[in-house]
Amino acid sequence: MARIYGKIGSLKSLKSELDKNDIYRFSSVKEVNDFLDNYQGEKNLIFKDETEKLEREYRLTCANLKLRTELKANTIHLETEKIDSRISDLQVKIDSIKRKNNILLKKIVSSIKLYFLKKQWKYYLKNKSDLINASVDSIHRNIENDELFIQKYETEKQNLIQSRAKLKIERMEYIRNVLEGSRNLISGAIGENLVAKEVEKLPDDYVLINDFKLKFSPPLYYKKQNQRIYSIQIDHLLISKAGIFIIETKNWSKSSINSLSLRSPIDQIQRCSFALYVFISKNITLDGHHWGEQKVPIRNLIVMINNKPKGRFKYVSIKLLNELNHYIRYFEPVLTDTQMARILAELK
Repeated sequence: MARIYGKIGSLKSLKSELDKNDIYRFSSVKEVNDFLDNYQGEKNLIFKDETEKLEREYRLTCANLKLRTELKANTIHLETEKIDSRISDLQVKIDSIKRKNNILLKKIVSSIKLYFLKKQWKYYLKNKSDLINASVDSIHRNIENDELFIQKYETEKQNLIQSRAKLKIERMEYIRNVLEGSRNLISGAIGENLVAKEVEKLPDDYVLINDFKLKFSPPLYYKKQNQRIYSIQIDHLLISKAGIFIIETKNWSKSSINSLSLRSPIDQIQRCSFALYVFISKNITLDGHHWGEQKVPIRNLIVMINNKPKGRFKYVSIKLLNELNHYIRYFEPVLTDTQMARILAELK
């Protein structure tokens, strides 16, 4: 199994785009595709889940309403008995004081006691209903809430489900819109992932570096395109005993292949090849052959996932995904283990 280093570039770009939009639910391209493929199913599942939650809440509320109604009745009964008992006790004390008013000092004390007892007695008589209602106030509010929910459930069930599912559905729609706007990144990530998986099938003396990057200071002058190269980024750099393969992946449709508006991947890969050649020439010396210093073969390869152009192009091979490994293994080894290790150490 080939050794793989680094994360896929398009996948990193896609993750960065999703992070920027506060989307963190995906850990792979497969999960992204599954979400898009199963969007309606997941949406239906949200409604189903909210329906089941609502029905459970309805059953629980009905049971609670019955218990609370019984509790309210019992509390009213107990509070009524308590207040009536208090009124009765006060009346007994009042009558007792009235019968014992025969000594002046006692009359004065008794009249004071009588005043406060009558005041309490009048208070309980006057506020009996309010005191009883206060004792069941919280229970009554809960009963009203239960009755209101049951009424809404029985008359507006679908509206309740829609309302409760609204935030989740809006979140799903938001995620889908972001993903739809990132179709190119998703397509690229899928293609690059397929290439990495295919190369992984090669023996372990092949090493694949995903999202290979180099920076140049000062920049390189690229005469062919009359431009200066400050940096390069290569989808995959495959290092083997047969040399180095620069691999660019394109997951394009037939219409994209024939579109004049898309930038040529040929120009892109040749630019990278030139820059990599300059870097290797300056930084890697291969000793070990008795004829002299060896050249590191660099081959330019564009891998098309499903469709490829019919034409052939200078200095660049274009292969379909299912042709990739056969093409790579076609080339004979020209480097030793030591030389390959030297290259890998410099580029890894």
